[in-house]
Amino acid sequence: MEKRKVLDEGRQLKRMNAETRRQSHMHKWFAIVAALDCVLVIFYDQDMRNIVFSAGVCIVCTFLWLKGRKQSRSYRREWDQKFGTKKHP
Repeated sequence: MEKRKVLDEGRQLKRMNAETRRQSHMHKWFAIVAALDCVLVIFYDQDMRNIVFSAGVCIVCTFLWLKGRKQSRSYRREWDQKFGTKKHP
């Protein structure tokens, strides 16, 4: 069986950065939609179960969004330090 070539480190960092950004973007939109749903439920339905559920989804997705954003930035910084054109002191 023939072994596949392993991705070099720079390409792997770029791929992980893109994947993390994609997931983070999805979490951001879930958080926005859940927040809008929560506001609409507060003004129109006022059912506490729906409010708590929407607020919980919004909080969790916001946390995941910010965590993914931080991780993506760390991948970007690592790539810049190792392969970037600008040399850091």
